[in-house]
Amino acid sequence: MFKTKTLWMFLLKAVILYGLLALPLPFYNEMYGAFYRSMATTFFEKFGDGGLVKFEKQEGVFTTRIVILNTKKARADGALYGGSCEINPRYYGYVPTILLISLIIASPVPRKRKLVALLVGLILLYALILFKQWIILLTLCDQGGADLGLMTFNSFQLKLLRITSNILYKSVSPVMYFTVAIWLLVTFRMDDLRSVNETIRSAKK
Repeated sequence: MFKTKTLWMFLLKAVILYGLLALPLPFYNEMYGAFYRSMATTFFEKFGDGGLVKFEKQEGVFTTRIVILNTKKARADGALYGGSCEINPRYYGYVPTILLISLIIASPVPRKRKLVALLVGLILLYALILFKQWIILLTLCDQGGADLGLMTFNSFQLKLLRITSNILYKSVSPVMYFTVAIWLLVTFRMDDLRSVNETIRSAKK
């Protein structure tokens, strides 16, 4: 059974590590922003039939501008039909990443299990982050409609997209909840969770 002291040490380590990684240093934002744009470009530069997606660096709170264009459809003046939105990769990817890393490193489990948990956890987390980015692009296609002409959705698909968009795109919190769930899934075994539960119950007595 985990001791109460062990749980308190875990919380202290996790808070300190997260606090250090979450410091609002320009270096963190610039490095991660460049990584996010490069990763997103690799997966989504070509989108749908004739779609071209650009992830552009810009100044301000929203450090990345996402532009989606239909290379097969131009206006009378030659300009391509398109849409755009702005995001901050710090909140879309960096914060969930450092939360997961902090929780895993601080967890009172063997080092080998931590390494496996980091690898598997980051793979699962970035699958979620890329899924969220995909939803953002589908939402831009929805907003662009027939003018953009990259995607068509039936009524069920459109309803499902808008629900998912409201959950993932327009709020940061759900991804954080998923991050905690991933941490629990990849780091602990059922016996560990029972032990934590027993420790908490004992501390209340």
